[in-house]
Amino acid sequence: MTYLKQPFTIPGYRLIGRLGVGGMATVYLASQESLSRLVAIKVLANDHSGDELVRRFENEARTIARLDHPHIVQIHDVGRTSTGQIYYTMPYLSNGDLSTRNIRDDPERILAVMRALVEALGCAHDHGIVHRDVKPENVLFDKLDRPMLADFGIALTGSKQQRVTREGATIGSSGYMSPEQARGQPIDGRSDFYSLGVLCYELLTGEMPFQGGDALAVALAHIEKPVPRLPVTRRIWQPLIDKALAKHPDARFQSAEEMLAALDIVARRMRATTPSGLGRRFKALVERIVAIPRRRRALALGGLMAATLVALVALSPHVAQRTALHAGGAAGTPAAVAARDADPLAGARAQHLQQADDLMSINRLVEPAGASAADEYLAVLAAEPQQDDARKGLARIFERLGAQARQAIADDHATEATHAIDQADGLASRAGAVVAEAHAAFAKAVHDAVEQRRARTRDPLDPSALHALKPLLPALARVDAAQAKAIEAALAQSKARLRVGAVIRDDGGPEMVVMPATRGSTPSIAMSVDEVTRGAYAAFARAAGRPVARCRASQNLIALVASRGIDWRHPGFEQGDDHPVVCVSWADANAYARWLGERTGARYRLPSSNEWLAAARAAGSGKGCRAANIEARRGCNDGYEHTAPVGRFGTSAPGLHDLAGNVSEWVDVCANRGRGGEDCGEHRFRGLSWRDDDEESNLDRIDSAPADVGYANVGFRLVRELPAVDAAQ
Repeated sequence: MTYLKQPFTIPGYRLIGRLGVGGMATVYLASQESLSRLVAIKVLANDHSGDELVRRFENEARTIARLDHPHIVQIHDVGRTSTGQIYYTMPYLSNGDLSTRNIRDDPERILAVMRALVEALGCAHDHGIVHRDVKPENVLFDKLDRPMLADFGIALTGSKQQRVTREGATIGSSGYMSPEQARGQPIDGRSDFYSLGVLCYELLTGEMPFQGGDALAVALAHIEKPVPRLPVTRRIWQPLIDKALAKHPDARFQSAEEMLAALDIVARRMRATTPSGLGRRFKALVERIVAIPRRRRALALGGLMAATLVALVALSPHVAQRTALHAGGAAGTPAAVAARDADPLAGARAQHLQQADDLMSINRLVEPAGASAADEYLAVLAAEPQQDDARKGLARIFERLGAQARQAIADDHATEATHAIDQADGLASRAGAVVAEAHAAFAKAVHDAVEQRRARTRDPLDPSALHALKPLLPALARVDAAQAKAIEAALAQSKARLRVGAVIRDDGGPEMVVMPATRGSTPSIAMSVDEVTRGAYAAFARAAGRPVARCRASQNLIALVASRGIDWRHPGFEQGDDHPVVCVSWADANAYARWLGERTGARYRLPSSNEWLAAARAAGSGKGCRAANIEARRGCNDGYEHTAPVGRFGTSAPGLHDLAGNVSEWVDVCANRGRGGEDCGEHRFRGLSWRDDDEESNLDRIDSAPADVGYANVGFRLVRELPAVDAAQ
């Protein structure tokens, strides 16, 4: 045996010759001296030996070495040469690779090769490894002629970043790259299934599905061009090819099991359409001619001959059927002949319905055109408009599309929901009146899903559901125009109703004004126009069974004697239901806010100190006679000795009443961000009341009290938290 002049040494191996040279590595044929066997050794080039790339490659090679599958080439050994280059060894497979074999005329062999490769990729993916370079040259054959997936040298484990040959250049073979791999985006096992789909198309036709003048043109074709149609003799493979070559990974096979199931369907169809005798030989001849690459076929036969062959092949299944019927056995009995004559469409009908069921099982409902379950059912109805199985099949398609649309709407996936609506509309246009009832049921399913999505948002002012549905509106308008218009109107209203100064009101809630953003006000808020009235509080106390709190006439000690027997119902002076409620504690005010929130679905609370001060500053000093209800204002007679009805005194920007008088108001110190500890235990009220005079400052007036004590001059108003989404829109 002649040995190669050794460029380096590897202990235990003797180099014999070069098998191939690539961009990153050279593969050598070598003899493993300890076992006297031939092996292949892949050695990375010198300029990569010190890179982080190589260190990661070494770790990944060890991971791949743990793969144990009959259709994956095993890695025996990983190490470094005497010159520091990384290498690994693997069996020497001398039976060639898939690129040297022409198996176009052997669909059974294609099926077997595809099964082996899908199973091999499934094993790799289960171990978190993506091959990233599936192509015929990386499919080798052992001595038993079994296909073996090789060259995981650029594979990625799930935890690693995408490997590149240079900055921005993705490793892989451009003719077999998935669109995401061509873009340099993150990839997973679904990219391998795409590459395998390209390989399958090439095995079936002898041509690549996407071609171009250079690598960039080919990559762009993968991204932009539609999946090509297979020759008529290979049409049963079209659903598998379409799904494998889907542009978006989510539309492809999601696992090896899914792709194996699609191969099972192809196998069943092949068995169902296999002719016999003369029909088989004739069809084989036609298939060989039709399988000639398109450009050479046109030159060899001309357009007329090609069209004639296509027509002959289209008829060949019927010839095969007739041959089988007259070949003897049960098919040739008088009863069978009579049955055939009585129902001449039975064979074609059964085949279409079986194909439809197969396509339904892999979710090929309406697409791709010409290779979907809908196409099969419509083919039956074209010949038999009242055929019950086909009509029911179309109804099941609408049910499935409805389920897809419902789930997509619930998950806020507007693109997927739109796609389901588009498919349903397209099918309804093609099928006509026969699917009117099923299409109406689909439309109702979409309508209900939209309403359920809107109802899922408890806060009636939260437009997040409307914004989630906005991208769906063009498609929704075709299904339910009234519902689409209602959502458009609600969206327009939501923009206007939450502007600063806008007046809003929940069903069962008080009138509120949207406030400007302030320090410590998170999220945005609206503040009640008026203080909470005695009548509103009475409704709460009755509904909640709220006991009365202890009440004091004022904050001085002498007032304790005069406070016996007073509460919010009898504060020691006359009040109407439109007066601000007094003699309610801080705890009472918070309980009222929670109760109102439960009734309306909104979040109500007491204002923080900062929120109250921001509103009070806008109110000003309140020195005018009609500005505020306070005591002993010289030259003024407001007509009220104690509290006045809410809204009788000055309106301050942006539209609040009685902030400078009438009653002091409870605030929630804990509502201030960054405050806590002992300060959180203080329950404060702020502002002037009917008891104070105009020598005091409304902004500086502040006092505190225990949580369960009220005062005859202290009431409260509320703020309503607005949805965070509103502040950003």
